[in-house]
Amino acid sequence: MTIFTRMFGRFSAPLDLFGTGQDNRLSVFRPRTHSGRSVTRENSLQLVAVYACQSLIADGISMLPVDHLTKANGIRKKLEGRRSPAWIQQPNPHQTTYEFWHRVVTSLLSDGNAFIATDRDASGEVTALFCLHPQDVDIVDGPVGAKQFRVGGESRLFDTSQILHIPAFAVPGKARGLSPLDVAREAIGLGLTAQEFGTRFFEQGTTMTGVIEHPGNPRPDEARLLRDMFRKTHEGVKKSHSVGVLTGGASFKPITIAPEQAQFLETRRFQKSEIALLYRIPAYLVDSTVTSSWGSGVEEQNKFFIDQTLMPWIVRIEQAVSTFLLPRGESIRFNADARLRAKTKDRYEAYAVAINNGFMSRDEVRALEDLPPLPAGQGAAFVQPLNMAQIGEKQAA
Repeated sequence: MTIFTRMFGRFSAPLDLFGTGQDNRLSVFRPRTHSGRSVTRENSLQLVAVYACQSLIADGISMLPVDHLTKANGIRKKLEGRRSPAWIQQPNPHQTTYEFWHRVVTSLLSDGNAFIATDRDASGEVTALFCLHPQDVDIVDGPVGAKQFRVGGESRLFDTSQILHIPAFAVPGKARGLSPLDVAREAIGLGLTAQEFGTRFFEQGTTMTGVIEHPGNPRPDEARLLRDMFRKTHEGVKKSHSVGVLTGGASFKPITIAPEQAQFLETRRFQKSEIALLYRIPAYLVDSTVTSSWGSGVEEQNKFFIDQTLMPWIVRIEQAVSTFLLPRGESIRFNADARLRAKTKDRYEAYAVAINNGFMSRDEVRALEDLPPLPAGQGAAFVQPLNMAQIGEKQAA
């Protein structure tokens, strides 16, 4: 059992976003925003737009199959079975591939950094990966500018062969990547404030909010009693639209301000779009009132989401893992084609073009459809129409 296997239970637990753990450091003090709210990584997820954007990206990447590729003579080939390390299909004995990569991506989206601890055997080959809690890892300068890491405040330092660091938005001169939540603290604070305004608006009632006018000159205790009796009878959503009875010549003057007048709804809608912009997610995916202006169909919109939103995160992870954890010439690839799978009719038409033009065999097509090869090698041959020949070549009579 290596040190990272022993530490896994403490440092690779799910992000403790709501303060239930003993060593949670996400709840550190953050300066108040101009909206009056203190924004932390934990309460930012209470803004639905932030949660939706993070889950869209993390789920979208984690659900993709992970392929192990090798490249020789300019040709990429997929490695499977014993030729592929077991950690590519299951990073460690405690987690599925989906769960592991979901934690890695969530670390990038919240903290701006992902730290992956590597277990290695006696020969130095990687045997397992563990996603560390990003707030439990400190980066310190090593020899000749190399990075070293301190985990959980322990005195021991780990080098880059033991911990893989993947930064999100990297700034020159800074070892850690920027946290999207820290950068957008003001926007998130405004969204949380607008959200709280909405809940309090409905909690305290919207119909009979106003002032009680009394024709006489009541004593302070009489005015307080009249106010408390009225509030007890009418305050709250469940008591809205009830009949009010005032005595002693008193009258009620409503002064309710509609949410539209306070631009409450517009503010809420704008904050959704701004958070979507932070994570480069099309606004229509987080706000049902926004109409997509990209592409004419679901497939084109899905492709836009993959190209502009998912691929920058995917490439970060692929390059880091391939460069530092695999031999030269080998790499991992998140197979995004799984999300671009076309309709059956369109797929079969594309297969027909590929087979008839001789750049795919029938067995290769069957493999894409999870079907076994044809018997006796019948589907391994590449075919093309008989009338096809090189330009200038004479056709046989």
